[in-house]
Amino acid sequence: MQSRLEEIHAAGAKVIAICADSVEKNAAAVEKLKLEFPLLSDSNLKATKAFGLLHEGGFGGETPDIARPAVLILDQQGVVRWRHLTDNWRVRVRPETVLEQLAKIP
Repeated sequence: MQSRLEEIHAAGAKVIAICADSVEKNAAAVEKLKLEFPLLSDSNLKATKAFGLLHEGGFGGETPDIARPAVLILDQQGVVRWRHLTDNWRVRVRPETVLEQLAKIP
C-alpha cells in the first residue's frame, strides 16, 4: 500500500495496518520498510478475532493460531464495506484493487 499511499489518501481513505507481532517487531518493520502509515500490534489477537480473521492452526508450533492475511475497507461508521482474505501470507491484494474498491464506495 505504501507505493500508492498518496492516491489512497486522495480517495479519502487512510491506511492502518494491524499485525500480530509485538510492538517492538512492528516498530522495526516500520523503520526498515519506511512505512508512512501506522502498524499496530495485535499480539493478543483481539482485533483479529473481532474482524473474523483468525486462522486457527495456521502456523503450528508454539503459536498455532495466527491472523489471516486480509485487507479491509471500513466506512466512516466502522462498517466493513469490502474485504480480501487469503490463507497464504504470500498472496496480497494489489493497491490498484484497493483503489478500485474505494471508488465504488459512496
